[in-house]
Amino acid sequence: MSSHEQEILAASRPRGFSGRGDKYLADIARDLRRRLLKAQEGFAFPTCRLHPAGASQLAAALVEFAEDIHADIGLWRSVEAYHAQCFGTPLPFLVAPGDATPLAPFDCRRVQHLLWTLLPCLMPDTVLSPTHQDLRRMAEAVSEFLTGRFARMPQDSGVKQFLATDNRYGWDIKRKLVWLGTRSYLFRFLFQNYLDEHNEPRPTIGTIEDFICQECTVWSGLGVLDVLAGALELPEDDRATLRSWYERHTAFYRVLTQQESRGETEFITARNIVNEQTYTVRMHMPNCPFRPGLLVFGALTPWRGEWYWSGEQRTYGETPESEEPALRKEMLEKSSGIAYRYCPAQAERAREFAREQHAKFVEHYGNDLVVFPDGLSLAAAEQKRMEADWQTAPREHVERLMLARGLSRPQPSMSFPPDFLQHEEGIGAFTNPTEGVEYLLRFHHVLGGLRKKGAGLTEDESDALWHTVTDSAVSPAFVQRLVAEHGRESIAQAFLLREQPPELALDFLLRSHKGEYFRRRYPAISLTESAEPH
Repeated sequence: MSSHEQEILAASRPRGFSGRGDKYLADIARDLRRRLLKAQEGFAFPTCRLHPAGASQLAAALVEFAEDIHADIGLWRSVEAYHAQCFGTPLPFLVAPGDATPLAPFDCRRVQHLLWTLLPCLMPDTVLSPTHQDLRRMAEAVSEFLTGRFARMPQDSGVKQFLATDNRYGWDIKRKLVWLGTRSYLFRFLFQNYLDEHNEPRPTIGTIEDFICQECTVWSGLGVLDVLAGALELPEDDRATLRSWYERHTAFYRVLTQQESRGETEFITARNIVNEQTYTVRMHMPNCPFRPGLLVFGALTPWRGEWYWSGEQRTYGETPESEEPALRKEMLEKSSGIAYRYCPAQAERAREFAREQHAKFVEHYGNDLVVFPDGLSLAAAEQKRMEADWQTAPREHVERLMLARGLSRPQPSMSFPPDFLQHEEGIGAFTNPTEGVEYLLRFHHVLGGLRKKGAGLTEDESDALWHTVTDSAVSPAFVQRLVAEHGRESIAQAFLLREQPPELALDFLLRSHKGEYFRRRYPAISLTESAEPH
């Protein structure tokens, strides 16, 4: 009879690849699960205690981690290399920055960092200190166990064979990304949580592509792209290209030509109707449905001088070219953040406009950060600010905006949701030249918590600070603005990092929870038909 661990491992392996060490993994995971359950009997607190099903999940992941280290697959090495680059240490909070002492394969601190990251994935809403005494006890037990069981293990691994296959074509890379993002020990729990958060009962092509290309994760902000780029043996140019796949070129495309070879379509060329550039797309597809003249909506990613479709594509038949200006306008106005990826001139105009708006905000309020007691007060103040801005704008510009927005009077229409307007726990309004204006609710609790310097935080204050750091809508610049005035201590305390170096703690938290801000960013400002930002 197969064990739960055997079923988990069987589901996680790359299909069609098997190494000499693979057959031992299920038995090791089963025994490790027993060791975990035995070890937790001596824990001082319930925080790290797992139910048997959770112990099986964790044991399987730990054995895959051990396989990664033992066979030098490179996934964990990629994570530690990123840590060393960003934080000056491969294991933040467990190895001091600058300490170059080599780590043993299953060093207790290495296991401890892995557990510190994985346990909250299995037990949502769990907040752990990286130096929690029960976490350390668990890591010691796991380290000792893995060291003994892998001492004589063959280093031949099916996962390593799979990742060592050819990287010639974009779909070779995509196959590895899909496995890494959905089934590997580093990401499968995060992928399932991603599906749950997006109310997706099962994976689809779209959700898989979005997760592997866009999502930054609690692995210090690393996404699937970043880990694979660090793990594969690739030239540096290819690594950079792979890491750039979060900037997929999503647009309407007009198919121009098909290139046939041996009964299949080898390439098509397609014109992006937003930026008017032509892309050569590798297909290798018999009975290719993308005929010349067809309009397709989809996303493209580059690989070695060619482009590949990413995710799902929607076809619109042979749509007349006369409809292209309206589609271009729609992309620039409703999906400008995507269009800016391949429209650098428009992106730069939007950045300049964002800088101007930032300066006007500071001039109007006298500060880059303003606190309002409630939503109604903020809405009234912001309406007045925008009206003042319109009063000083050139008349022709205002008339264009009125026409574009369907306004009958020369004043902006600002709308806030009812929950926002009814909010009475304080709202902070912050501006910076890159992200524009941001609003943070529960600001009275945020400020109250920060001013306590980490001592005696209430539950509301800790919760508000936690939200400030984990909410991706709040930029690192906003957080840095707050801590510059009030200090980092309370944020560190909310995440049980008070005893850690304060700058390292904040940097780690911002990268882990706001990783997308450390990639290339584009203004959250759309373009009207006349290419004026608004």
